[in-house]
Amino acid sequence: MSPPDSGEPAGDPTLADCLRLLDEVPAAASSSPAFRRHWPSISASLATLSTALSSPTFPPAAPAILPPLAAALDALLSVAAGGRLGHLHTVSLLSSSAAALAQLAADARVLAAPPPATASAAAAGGQDGIDGVVARLRVGSAASRAAALEDLAAAVGAATLPPPSSAAAAVSAVAALLDSGDLLPSSRDLAVSGTPAAQAAAAGVLRNLAAFPDLLPHFRDEPAAVPLLLQLVALGTPTAQATALACLRNLTAGGDSDDAQRLRVDAFQEGALACVKDFLEYDKDDGPGRAAALGLLRNLAAFRYVAEAAASSGFVGLVASALLTTTRPATRAAAALALAELCGAVGPSSKWRKEVPPDGPVVPRLVSMMETKPVSERDAAARALAALLLAGATKAFRKEERGVVNAVQMLDPAVGVEKRFPVAVLLAVAQSRRCRKQMVAAGACGFLQGLVDGEVEGAKKLAECLGKGKMLGVFPRT
Repeated sequence: MSPPDSGEPAGDPTLADCLRLLDEVPAAASSSPAFRRHWPSISASLATLSTALSSPTFPPAAPAILPPLAAALDALLSVAAGGRLGHLHTVSLLSSSAAALAQLAADARVLAAPPPATASAAAAGGQDGIDGVVARLRVGSAASRAAALEDLAAAVGAATLPPPSSAAAAVSAVAALLDSGDLLPSSRDLAVSGTPAAQAAAAGVLRNLAAFPDLLPHFRDEPAAVPLLLQLVALGTPTAQATALACLRNLTAGGDSDDAQRLRVDAFQEGALACVKDFLEYDKDDGPGRAAALGLLRNLAAFRYVAEAAASSGFVGLVASALLTTTRPATRAAAALALAELCGAVGPSSKWRKEVPPDGPVVPRLVSMMETKPVSERDAAARALAALLLAGATKAFRKEERGVVNAVQMLDPAVGVEKRFPVAVLLAVAQSRRCRKQMVAAGACGFLQGLVDGEVEGAKKLAECLGKGKMLGVFPRT
């Protein structure tokens, strides 16, 4: 039989070559006494391989199986030919060939099996289903790998957490897939058909896996993962760039855990800050990648050294521009959080105050964000305002008619934001008699009692400021 052209370089074994060798080995082995001890295991593997390779569902091009299979079969034929190998060499060659054939038979059986009828079938199959997907991802053809990526993305996206062994294999397999010449663009060759989709799918799988904190050690132990994701940000399609940025954001968002800290350091050392800057400077589409880039920046800026480097490199202006120009709530929230992290880490530095002047449009935008419906956006605005006011933007905030009122309304227990940030905003302007009156009129005293009881940071001090102001208001000025 003549398989269709697979695009393999000249000289590589084809499916027909391997089928021919599979037919030759039993006859050759029957006349060689060296095979007696190993023949039961070898014959079982040969039968499995013959069935799998003859199946119409087996891909004609399987570069992970056909070359090593041909090499193993050639080794068996050389033993059967009775060459001068020596007894120990012959036994060693037969043992290694038998082990290799057993593994190749298992891989071939996976490739010959039809893929799940639906994307969720892999998830429904439990560990066996996930393991099958990972095997197809590791040894399959380009089409098989693309289908396996979709299945794995669906399984992880449906919050079906793979077992630890399967998760480690998945991270390693997808990282290897990204590292292969078929998936990352190079200066020499244009990507083959389907590569952009494969890039985005592979990054999507890693992004979904990175959302599980328990899997972060597998990314940390896979040294190629972070560099390849950064390469994808630099060279990939817009969709692949956005997905890779989201994966890096998830990887570096693991709080103060050792794995998250290590991944942040790795990302910074591999040039993540420069990648984010390039993306923010040249991205004009206001797509989802901008929010992911801002989230990654915020995570990296958790290190004071990185925050200072970013602030001195023009990042504050880029973040402020994203905050003012985007129409996406998620991007606004991500920009506000990044601004809070940068400004809070470096304090009232002249390095960034020129990029975000206190009397500019940033404070009014943040004040208006405190009135939006999404709680995440309101919380992000309060965090950013707390950092900016601490850095000296109190005058601009006092000019906003709704600034104090919006901050007081966020003290309401029904509003699910972290209360210490609106408290910090109000405390920053509590020295103003006018602002104190606004706080009292808006009902701050009623909210503060519960916050004081809950030991919210700054609540007691703010309550004392308002109480003192009310007492002073009893006596007329002379």
